Amino acid sequence: MAGARYRDENGKYEFDFAQCEVWEYHSLAQKTSLSDVDFVIDSKDEVIFLEYKNASINGVANPSAFLCKLKTEKFYHRIAKKFYGSLFLHWACRENESDLPIVYILLIEHPEIDGKIRKKLREKICKQLPFSLKDEQSIKRSVLNKFEVLNLDEWHQSFPMFKAIAL
Repeated sequence: MAGARYRDENGKYEFDFAQCEVWEYHSLAQKTSLSDVDFVIDSKDEVIFLEYKNASINGVANPSAFLCKLKTEKFYHRIAKKFYGSLFLHWACRENESDLPIVYILLIEHPEIDGKIRKKLREKICKQLPFSLKDEQSIKRSVLNKFEVLNLDEWHQSFPMFKAIAL
């Protein structure tokens, strides 16, 4: 789908993806047992799988419960599952035929989540992602080149062309 502005599931942030193609696989994933990331973005140089979690917006019922979730294996597994489901759907729809590098970003906002916690999240989730396949000679396509856990400031520094705007 041609780039435009996309809202997060809470309707609190809008992402400007006007300069690229973006896919949302929610309707396909709901027809299956697959999970999906919020957005798959073709930035011309790479394909970005973006999962956005924000527990610092007004109206969040229980931000401390979100912190508790982050410490569970179930959370790590769910975030990894979203990548695998989205990758399957993206390939099934015959996207990324040019085999661009794939980057998975967990964009996470919470007032108590600092760089140290994001680093720990990255390490734990990475163990469930397919990095061990990177050097296998039998694998002929780019599966996953990089995984990052970022906050909004880091997102804007790393991807200045994709602004996230509070509504």
